Amino acid sequence: MLNELVKRFGAGKADRRGADRIRKRFPIAWLKDGALVSALGLEISEKGVLFASRETPASDHVDVAIDVGARRVRARLKIARQGTMSRDGADWAMIAGVFEAIAADDWDAVVRFCKNRADPGNKAAEELAAMGGQDDDAYRLLPLRVQQHVVAVLVQAGRLAPGSDAKNPLLRMSYEGKTRTGAHRLAVTSRRNEDGEVLQFDSFVVVDDSGNVLLER
Repeated sequence: MLNELVKRFGAGKADRRGADRIRKRFPIAWLKDGALVSALGLEISEKGVLFASRETPASDHVDVAIDVGARRVRARLKIARQGTMSRDGADWAMIAGVFEAIAADDWDAVVRFCKNRADPGNKAAEELAAMGGQDDDAYRLLPLRVQQHVVAVLVQAGRLAPGSDAKNPLLRMSYEGKTRTGAHRLAVTSRRNEDGEVLQFDSFVVVDDSGNVLLER
């Protein structure tokens, strides 16, 4: 069922970009008015997903929950293509979307799923052991105002996509200690999806006690 839709929407530019794509069924749901609408996942790659739904999202941007292995991944998609097709008397919406916002750990889980790699464990927890044993990414420990400044600096430098959401950007951060002036130095790995390619950047930012953020390099 729906194989014709997979061929129609899964072919084209993505075939020429060399992404590891998994073409099989997987659980996915999208958010409508605060409730999840169940859909049928057909194809997934590190760039986005292809799924079929009995309902059509009203916006070009949609929040989704995807089950990859034993992990539930949450992400925001920008819809690149969509259409409808009737099958066995039912109308289906075929939706192809690219990842617009996804947590770094969740993106890593998608990549591992596409490459059929084992889960290495909670790497973020290990990285943050030196920061007091917090089971989270260093970025999430920052106040929202500082998160917004970090994202704005990286967007201005072209290291995050314009319009990136400060609550769920494509970045991983670790704490590097204090500078000579007492400010906090943070290492940041950020990613952006540009014309179907995933670009990755390594940066260092400095945050002072007033919450000002400076891109060091």
